[in-house]
Amino acid sequence: MVDILIFVYENFFASGIYPTHSVLQNRLFAAGFREDEVEETLAWLENISPLPPAERDPAPSTHAVCQRSLDAAEFERIGAAGWGFIAFLENNEILTAAQRELILSGVMSLDEPEVDLERLKLIVLMVLWRQGYSLDALLVEELIHYQDWILQ
Repeated sequence: MVDILIFVYENFFASGIYPTHSVLQNRLFAAGFREDEVEETLAWLENISPLPPAERDPAPSTHAVCQRSLDAAEFERIGAAGWGFIAFLENNEILTAAQRELILSGVMSLDEPEVDLERLKLIVLMVLWRQGYSLDALLVEELIHYQDWILQ
């Protein structure tokens, strides 16, 4: 899934356009990704449907303080640094509780025992982009800090 998300980022993020399911599927198959990987990633991306414009930028007063504990499997996969990063984003009203759950869902669907912070940032970026959030330039810079990692 991570390789496909990197491909989507590299090919579509800069344009700001999220392609249709069929266009994206065809591009991924043409790029040589396996069918099962493509279907799994597209299903996850479809779950991250765009929010209506009124819900994209909730007023700070509508932000409710919420606490969420990770179960052992989630904590083992995301680690303290990843959980701290998600909590930071949520506490600073960059993520909603629903988006946090979408991100955790993405992390748990990866076939990796641990997800490093750079992969987590990619998943966060995909969730925010797919939901149509206007991203602050400093946030985007932080989230795409992994570009050197992508090229390795």
